[in-house]
Amino acid sequence: MYIAKIVSASEDSIQVQFFNKICPKVNRMVSDFSRAFALMTKDMPEIREIVPTYCAVSVYFDEKNCKASLLKEIALEVIEKIDGEKESHAEAGRVISIPVCYETEEFAPDLRKVAAHAKLTAEEVIKIHSSTDYLIYMMGFLPGFPYLGGMEKYLETPRLETPRTKIPAGSVAIGGAQTGLYPVESPGGWNIIGRTPLKLFDLNRNPHFLYNSGDKIRFEPISRKEFEDFDVYAENDWLWKNGFEAEAVQHSHSVVAGRKKPDEKNIPHYECGGGIKILVAGLLTTVQDAGTNGFQKYGISQSGAMDEISFVLANAICGNPENTACLETTLSGPTIRFVTDCDFAITGAVFSNASLNGKPVEMNKKIHANAGAVLNCGFASNGLRSYIAFTGGILVPEVFGSRSTNLKSKIGGFYGRKLEAGDELAIGFARRHSMRENAFPVKNINPFFARKDGILVLDCIKSSQFDFFSEESVKIFTSTVYTITPESDRMGIRFTGPALDCGKTDIISDAIPFGAVQITSAGLPLVMAADRQTTGGYAKIACVKKESMCALAQAAPGTKVQFNIEETC
Repeated sequence: MYIAKIVSASEDSIQVQFFNKICPKVNRMVSDFSRAFALMTKDMPEIREIVPTYCAVSVYFDEKNCKASLLKEIALEVIEKIDGEKESHAEAGRVISIPVCYETEEFAPDLRKVAAHAKLTAEEVIKIHSSTDYLIYMMGFLPGFPYLGGMEKYLETPRLETPRTKIPAGSVAIGGAQTGLYPVESPGGWNIIGRTPLKLFDLNRNPHFLYNSGDKIRFEPISRKEFEDFDVYAENDWLWKNGFEAEAVQHSHSVVAGRKKPDEKNIPHYECGGGIKILVAGLLTTVQDAGTNGFQKYGISQSGAMDEISFVLANAICGNPENTACLETTLSGPTIRFVTDCDFAITGAVFSNASLNGKPVEMNKKIHANAGAVLNCGFASNGLRSYIAFTGGILVPEVFGSRSTNLKSKIGGFYGRKLEAGDELAIGFARRHSMRENAFPVKNINPFFARKDGILVLDCIKSSQFDFFSEESVKIFTSTVYTITPESDRMGIRFTGPALDCGKTDIISDAIPFGAVQITSAGLPLVMAADRQTTGGYAKIACVKKESMCALAQAAPGTKVQFNIEETC
C-alpha cells in the first residue's frame, strides 16, 4: 500500500513522503514512484530534477512556468497507478565489488577502536564488514557519497567526538549504524577502517560515478601491496570487469584571447574575444552562473550566484544571456587588468570607491575598458556580494552543464577554487542580447536595503517538516529576531538568538532545497544556501523565498532578521 504525503518544500520543489523508516521495502516505493513520475512527466521540460532519498522523493521544477499544484496532482495520479500494480517494476541494481585495504594505521586509523567497541578482533571486523552486500539507499552530502544499508548491528560505533578536518578520498568508514565511502576529500566524524584505491568520483572519466541508488556494494579486502600496485591500468581493468566502458573526458582551462591555442592531443580549447588578469583577488572572488541542475541525486550541489537578482541584472546590462558566467565577490573586490578591450558592469553590493584607471566607476551601468586598463573595486560599503559581468561572459569549462565554482567539492569555475592573484580568465565574443524592458524595476536592484525598523524580514513558505514543529515553536520562530553570525558562508547562513525548545530535530535524511531553514539540534535556524549539501538530517520548518534569499545574500554578519511564514504556494 503506497501511503504518501505530498507537501511543498520550496517555491520550486515538492516532496512526496512515504513511510518514515529506513528499509528496503520503503526504498522500493521511492524507486517505483521516481521511475513512474519520470515517465509521466518526460515531456515536461519544466521538471528540472527528481531526487530520491531514503523514504521521500523531491521534485524540482521551474516555478516560473509550472505550478506546484499541478505537480501534486500528477504525483497523486502516479501513486494511484503504481499502487494498483501487483509487483514492483524497479530495476534490480548491480552488485559492485569495491577493493579495500584494511591494513596499516594510515588507511585504517580507527579499525582497532571499532573492534574494541564491538568486542571483536580487527580481523573479525574486516571479515564481517566485507561479507555483506550493502544497498545504496540514496546518494548525497558529497559527490558520489552513498548512503548504505545492511551493516551488522554489532559493528555500530559512535562517531568521533572531534571530527577530522580532512578525510582522504576513498576512505571507508563507520558512523553510528551506517557505513559508507568518501568519494572526495572532506571533513568528517566517521571512524575510518580502510581505503579503496578506486577513484569513486572522477570528472575526467565517463562514467563520473561507479554506482547509483539501488545498486549494492560489496567490499573486497586487498593487501597494502595490491593497493600500491593499483594504477590506471588496474582501474581500467576493474572498470571493464564490472561492465563499464570507461572513456577519458579531458577538461582544460587553456585559452588565448582572440584565437584558438594549438590543438595538443585533442584537448579542447576555447576561442574567446578577450581576457582579464587578476592582480588582487579580494576576500572571496569566484566564477559563478545560475548553478547546476539535474545532478543533486548524485550529491552534486547546485552552487551558482547567491543573489540571483544582481547576477541577472549584471548580465542584462552587458547584453548577455541571463545565465552567462561572471565574477561573484564577497565584501572586498578584486583588482583587474584588462588584457583586451572589454565592456563590464558591477551590480549588487556597492563599491563606493571603485575606479577604472583612477576614475570613479558607477554601479549598475555598462562601462568600457581599454586594453591595459586597471579596475580597482575596493570594499563594499552597502551589502556583501557584488557581481562583475563582462560582455561575452567568462569562459571556463562547463562541468555538469554549469560554469559555477563548487568550493566544497573543488569542481567547476576556475579549477574549482576561489581566484588568486595572477589568474588569467578568458572573455567570450560579444553576442547581441537585448535587455528586457522593465524586467528589473529599480526597487529590485538593491534588495538588501529593504528593512523594517532595521530588521530584514525574510518571506518564507512552509517546508517539508513544518508539521514536525508545535504551534508554539512556530510562533516563537516567527516572532524572534535573530542575528547573522560571522560563521555564515555560501553553504549556509547561521544565526544567534533564543533557541527553540523543540527537542531533537534529527530526521531521516532527505533533500535540501535552496533557502531551506533547518532547525539544528541546538534549536537555532540555519538557512541553506548555494553550496549546501544536497541532503541532510535536520527538520526543515520553512524555506526562504528566492527574492528574500537575494536580500539575505547581501546581509552582513550582525544583521537582524525575522522570518515570516506565508501560506504554502
